[in-house]
Amino acid sequence: MDLPQKEKLFQKYYDKLIWETIHARAHLKLWERLEHYRASYLKELNQAPHFFTFTLKAHLDDTLVTLSRILDRRRCGDPLSIWKFLDFVHQNLEIFSNEAFSQRMKQKPDYEKYSKYQDESHTPITQKEIEEDKQKLLSLEHTIDNLTTWRDKVIAHIDRRFLLRGRIVSQEYPLQRQKLEEIIQALVKILNRYSGAYNSSIYAERFLGENDVQNVMNSIHFHIQGKKRQLEALKKQASDN
Repeated sequence: MDLPQKEKLFQKYYDKLIWETIHARAHLKLWERLEHYRASYLKELNQAPHFFTFTLKAHLDDTLVTLSRILDRRRCGDPLSIWKFLDFVHQNLEIFSNEAFSQRMKQKPDYEKYSKYQDESHTPITQKEIEEDKQKLLSLEHTIDNLTTWRDKVIAHIDRRFLLRGRIVSQEYPLQRQKLEEIIQALVKILNRYSGAYNSSIYAERFLGENDVQNVMNSIHFHIQGKKRQLEALKKQASDN
Protein backbone atom coordinates (compact mmCIF):
# COMPACT_ATOMS: atom_id res chain seq x y z
CA MET A 1 0.00 0.00 0.00
CA ASP A 2 1.51 3.34 -1.06
CA LEU A 3 1.38 6.58 0.92
CA PRO A 4 -1.67 8.14 -0.84
CA GLN A 5 -3.69 4.97 -0.17
CA LYS A 6 -2.69 5.03 3.49
CA GLU A 7 -3.67 8.69 3.72
CA LYS A 8 -7.10 7.99 2.23
CA LEU A 9 -7.68 5.16 4.70
CA PHE A 10 -6.64 7.33 7.63
CA GLN A 11 -9.01 10.09 6.59
CA LYS A 12 -11.92 7.65 6.19
CA TYR A 13 -11.24 6.00 9.55
CA TYR A 14 -10.89 9.32 11.34
CA ASP A 15 -13.99 10.89 9.75
CA LYS A 16 -16.15 7.89 10.65
CA LEU A 17 -14.95 7.60 14.25
CA ILE A 18 -15.00 11.31 15.08
CA TRP A 19 -18.55 11.71 13.76
CA GLU A 20 -19.71 8.64 15.65
CA THR A 21 -18.16 10.07 18.82
CA ILE A 22 -19.67 13.53 18.34
CA HIS A 23 -23.08 12.01 17.64
CA ALA A 24 -22.81 9.90 20.80
CA ARG A 25 -22.05 13.06 22.79
CA ALA A 26 -25.01 14.87 21.22
CA HIS A 27 -27.38 12.03 22.13
CA LEU A 28 -26.03 11.96 25.69
CA LYS A 29 -26.46 15.72 26.07
CA LEU A 30 -30.03 15.56 24.74
CA TRP A 31 -30.81 12.75 27.18
CA GLU A 32 -29.35 14.82 30.04
CA ARG A 33 -31.38 17.88 29.10
CA LEU A 34 -34.64 15.94 28.83
CA GLU A 35 -33.98 14.25 32.18
CA HIS A 36 -33.38 17.69 33.69
CA TYR A 37 -36.62 18.98 32.19
CA ARG A 38 -38.58 16.44 34.25
CA ALA A 39 -38.12 18.85 37.15
CA SER A 40 -38.44 22.19 35.37
CA TYR A 41 -40.74 21.43 32.39
CA LEU A 42 -42.93 18.58 33.63
CA LYS A 43 -46.15 20.13 32.29
CA GLU A 44 -44.55 20.54 28.90
CA LEU A 45 -43.29 16.94 28.81
CA ASN A 46 -46.73 15.69 29.87
CA GLN A 47 -48.25 17.16 26.71
CA ALA A 48 -46.80 14.08 24.97
CA PRO A 49 -45.64 11.72 27.74
CA HIS A 50 -45.20 8.61 25.59
CA PHE A 51 -43.27 10.52 22.95
CA PHE A 52 -40.81 11.99 25.45
CA THR A 53 -40.46 8.72 27.39
CA PHE A 54 -39.46 6.84 24.25
CA THR A 55 -37.31 9.76 23.08
CA LEU A 56 -35.36 9.63 26.35
CA LYS A 57 -34.81 5.90 25.94
CA ALA A 58 -33.78 6.27 22.29
CA HIS A 59 -31.15 8.92 23.06
CA LEU A 60 -29.63 6.88 25.88
CA ASP A 61 -29.68 3.62 23.91
CA ASP A 62 -28.03 5.29 20.93
CA THR A 63 -25.31 6.72 23.15
CA LEU A 64 -24.51 3.35 24.71
CA VAL A 65 -24.63 1.36 21.46
CA THR A 66 -22.51 3.90 19.57
CA LEU A 67 -19.85 4.06 22.28
CA SER A 68 -19.69 0.28 22.61
CA ARG A 69 -19.32 0.07 18.83
CA ILE A 70 -16.42 2.56 18.80
CA LEU A 71 -14.72 0.74 21.69
CA ASP A 72 -15.34 -2.80 20.40
CA ARG A 73 -12.28 -5.04 20.85
CA ARG A 74 -13.65 -8.11 19.08
CA ARG A 75 -11.59 -9.53 16.23
CA CYS A 76 -14.41 -11.31 14.41
CA GLY A 77 -15.97 -9.43 11.51
CA ASP A 78 -13.09 -6.91 11.42
CA PRO A 79 -15.08 -3.97 12.90
CA LEU A 80 -13.65 -0.46 12.79
CA SER A 81 -12.95 0.68 16.34
CA ILE A 82 -10.68 3.08 18.18
CA TRP A 83 -8.35 0.12 18.82
CA LYS A 84 -8.13 -0.70 15.10
CA PHE A 85 -7.57 2.98 14.42
CA LEU A 86 -4.63 3.10 16.85
CA ASP A 87 -3.20 -0.09 15.34
CA PHE A 88 -3.43 1.48 11.88
CA VAL A 89 -1.61 4.59 13.11
CA HIS A 90 1.08 2.43 14.69
CA GLN A 91 1.62 0.55 11.43
CA ASN A 92 1.72 3.71 9.29
CA LEU A 93 3.63 6.33 11.26
CA GLU A 94 5.17 7.67 8.06
CA ILE A 95 1.95 9.52 7.17
CA PHE A 96 2.59 11.76 10.20
CA SER A 97 6.19 12.61 9.31
CA ASN A 98 7.26 16.22 8.81
CA GLU A 99 7.76 15.62 5.10
CA ALA A 100 4.34 14.01 4.56
CA PHE A 101 2.65 16.72 6.63
CA SER A 102 4.36 19.50 4.65
CA GLN A 103 3.34 17.95 1.33
CA ARG A 104 -0.30 17.81 2.41
CA MET A 105 -0.25 21.38 3.66
CA LYS A 106 1.09 22.60 0.30
CA GLN A 107 -2.15 21.43 -1.30
CA LYS A 108 -4.20 23.86 0.80
CA PRO A 109 -5.10 27.20 -0.81
CA ASP A 110 -3.89 29.22 2.21
CA TYR A 111 -0.61 27.33 2.59
CA GLU A 112 1.66 30.30 1.87
CA LYS A 113 -0.05 32.38 4.54
CA TYR A 114 0.32 29.84 7.35
CA SER A 115 3.09 27.53 6.11
CA LYS A 116 5.81 28.73 8.51
CA TYR A 117 3.60 28.41 11.59
CA GLN A 118 2.16 25.03 10.56
CA ASP A 119 5.52 23.49 9.70
CA GLU A 120 7.14 24.72 12.91
CA SER A 121 4.25 23.63 15.14
CA HIS A 122 3.95 20.15 13.65
CA THR A 123 5.15 17.25 15.81
CA PRO A 124 5.32 13.77 14.26
CA ILE A 125 3.43 10.95 15.97
CA THR A 126 5.53 8.33 17.74
CA GLN A 127 4.81 5.08 19.55
CA LYS A 128 4.84 7.07 22.81
CA GLU A 129 1.62 8.95 21.93
CA ILE A 130 -0.11 5.77 20.80
CA GLU A 131 0.78 3.98 24.02
CA GLU A 132 -0.44 6.93 26.10
CA ASP A 133 -3.79 6.83 24.35
CA LYS A 134 -4.14 3.07 24.79
CA GLN A 135 -3.38 3.41 28.49
CA LYS A 136 -6.01 6.13 28.83
CA LEU A 137 -8.60 3.82 27.31
CA LEU A 138 -7.49 0.94 29.51
CA SER A 139 -7.96 3.15 32.58
CA LEU A 140 -11.65 3.31 31.60
CA GLU A 141 -11.90 -0.43 31.00
CA HIS A 142 -14.40 -1.09 33.81
CA THR A 143 -16.93 1.30 32.30
CA ILE A 144 -16.17 0.02 28.79
CA ASP A 145 -16.81 -3.56 29.91
CA ASN A 146 -20.11 -2.50 31.48
CA LEU A 147 -21.06 -0.77 28.23
CA THR A 148 -20.43 -3.97 26.32
CA THR A 149 -22.58 -5.92 28.76
CA TRP A 150 -25.48 -3.46 28.39
CA ARG A 151 -25.24 -3.80 24.62
CA ASP A 152 -24.96 -7.59 24.54
CA LYS A 153 -27.41 -8.45 27.32
CA VAL A 154 -30.11 -5.79 27.07
CA ILE A 155 -29.98 -3.29 24.19
CA ALA A 156 -28.82 -5.04 21.02
CA HIS A 157 -29.77 -8.52 22.27
CA ILE A 158 -32.00 -10.02 24.95
CA ASP A 159 -29.90 -12.52 26.87
CA ARG A 160 -32.33 -15.31 27.77
CA ARG A 161 -30.44 -16.62 30.81
CA PHE A 162 -29.83 -13.09 32.04
CA LEU A 163 -33.57 -12.44 31.81
CA LEU A 164 -34.74 -15.71 33.39
CA ARG A 165 -32.45 -15.29 36.38
CA GLY A 166 -34.01 -11.91 37.10
CA ARG A 167 -30.74 -10.05 36.86
CA ILE A 168 -30.87 -6.23 36.62
CA VAL A 169 -28.17 -4.80 34.39
CA SER A 170 -28.23 -1.32 35.96
CA GLN A 171 -27.49 -2.81 39.39
CA GLU A 172 -24.84 -5.35 38.40
CA TYR A 173 -23.17 -3.25 35.70
CA PRO A 174 -23.77 0.41 36.64
CA LEU A 175 -22.95 3.21 34.22
CA GLN A 176 -22.24 6.69 35.55
CA ARG A 177 -22.93 9.69 33.35
CA GLN A 178 -19.61 11.27 34.37
CA LYS A 179 -17.75 8.16 33.19
CA LEU A 180 -19.57 8.17 29.85
CA GLU A 181 -18.59 11.82 29.43
CA GLU A 182 -14.98 10.95 30.31
CA ILE A 183 -14.95 8.25 27.63
CA ILE A 184 -16.31 10.67 25.02
CA GLN A 185 -13.79 13.35 25.97
CA ALA A 186 -10.98 10.81 25.76
CA LEU A 187 -12.10 9.64 22.31
CA VAL A 188 -12.34 13.19 20.96
CA LYS A 189 -8.92 14.07 22.35
CA ILE A 190 -7.32 10.89 20.96
CA LEU A 191 -8.83 11.23 17.48
CA ASN A 192 -8.04 14.94 17.24
CA ARG A 193 -4.44 14.33 18.30
CA TYR A 194 -3.85 12.31 15.12
CA SER A 195 -5.91 14.56 12.88
CA GLY A 196 -3.93 17.56 14.10
CA ALA A 197 -0.68 15.76 13.31
CA TYR A 198 -2.07 14.64 9.94
CA ASN A 199 -3.35 17.91 8.47
CA SER A 200 -3.54 20.43 11.33
CA SER A 201 -7.32 20.16 11.66
CA ILE A 202 -9.60 18.97 14.45
CA TYR A 203 -13.32 18.70 15.17
CA ALA A 204 -15.00 20.62 17.97
CA GLU A 205 -16.54 18.41 20.63
CA ARG A 206 -19.72 20.45 20.85
CA PHE A 207 -22.46 19.55 18.36
CA LEU A 208 -23.97 22.50 16.50
CA GLY A 209 -27.59 23.02 17.58
CA GLU A 210 -27.47 20.71 20.59
CA ASN A 211 -29.43 23.29 22.60
CA ASP A 212 -32.32 23.35 20.12
CA VAL A 213 -34.35 21.22 22.51
CA GLN A 214 -34.79 24.33 24.68
CA ASN A 215 -36.69 25.93 21.79
CA VAL A 216 -39.03 22.93 21.79
CA MET A 217 -39.74 23.35 25.50
CA ASN A 218 -40.30 27.08 25.03
CA SER A 219 -42.74 26.44 22.19
CA ILE A 220 -44.73 23.92 24.22
CA HIS A 221 -44.75 26.29 27.19
CA PHE A 222 -46.02 29.09 24.96
CA HIS A 223 -48.76 26.78 23.63
CA ILE A 224 -49.85 25.85 27.17
CA GLN A 225 -49.96 29.48 28.23
CA GLY A 226 -51.99 30.34 25.14
CA LYS A 227 -54.51 27.61 25.92
CA LYS A 228 -54.66 28.84 29.51
CA ARG A 229 -55.41 32.39 28.40
CA GLN A 230 -58.12 31.14 26.04
CA LEU A 231 -59.73 29.16 28.85
CA GLU A 232 -59.64 32.13 31.21
CA ALA A 233 -61.23 34.31 28.51
CA LEU A 234 -64.01 31.77 27.99
CA LYS A 235 -64.65 31.57 31.74
CA LYS A 236 -64.82 35.35 31.98
CA GLN A 237 -67.20 35.50 29.02
CA ALA A 238 -69.43 32.87 30.58
CA SER A 239 -69.53 34.69 33.93
CA ASP A 240 -70.34 38.00 32.24
CA ASN A 241 -73.31 36.41 30.49
